[in-house]
Amino acid sequence: MQLALPLTPDPPARPARPARSELPVVALFVPTPAPPPIAPAPPAPGMEFVRRRGARRYILRVLDDGTLRVTVPWWGSRREARQFAESQEAWVARQRTQRVARGASCWKIGTAVLVDGVAHTLGDLGGGRLAVGGHVLDGCVAPGNDPGPVVRAWLRQRAVAHLPGELTTLAEQHSIPVTQVSIRDQQSRWGSCSRRGTISLNWRLVQTPPFVREYVLLHELMHRRELNHSARFWRLVAAACPRYIEARAWLRREGTRLF
Repeated sequence: MQLALPLTPDPPARPARPARSELPVVALFVPTPAPPPIAPAPPAPGMEFVRRRGARRYILRVLDDGTLRVTVPWWGSRREARQFAESQEAWVARQRTQRVARGASCWKIGTAVLVDGVAHTLGDLGGGRLAVGGHVLDGCVAPGNDPGPVVRAWLRQRAVAHLPGELTTLAEQHSIPVTQVSIRDQQSRWGSCSRRGTISLNWRLVQTPPFVREYVLLHELMHRRELNHSARFWRLVAAACPRYIEARAWLRREGTRLF
């Protein structure tokens, strides 16, 4: 059986529309503004490996530009050095953060700069010239720029000019041969002494009081007799530097402010 719909009359026909000319159809395209170009990210700080015959262990150091320098002992391998560096990822990140923070120097016009343990005001002589304790610093600082690099460079020049001579004088007094003296930007120590007789000194020593600096120099010189920190070594230090305990206390209390 089929279900039939009821028949209804056809709807009235609509009148025909008058003919009209055909117009071209034009599609309007509104271009979307292109997003601004994304600046390329700065290259990630790299890692460099330096093999040292005198190194007794793997050593990490973060340089000023963020590069991680890995010192590899003569018997070590690059694979082990890389594994060690990766295991210290958190420490490396903290060091890089501190480097960035130090980039925005705490030295501003009117603040104190420690020289030989004495605080001197960082002065502005005009025209970008700076002065510390009556010393005019080399270099100029543009208005609004950080004076820290100029101050740091002046202190390093002062270290190069004074520390080797001070060490040589003490070495002669104690009849201790020294093959070479270098001034470095060490981040975790005040000085070091190698088996070959090379003594490296931190440039920040020029900021410490003279008796503190003398202790550090004598400490490294005594390593020419005892390349360790045994009881005998400390007896040598005590005999050469009666104020060594006081000097060590100053370094623990004030030294971190210089880094």
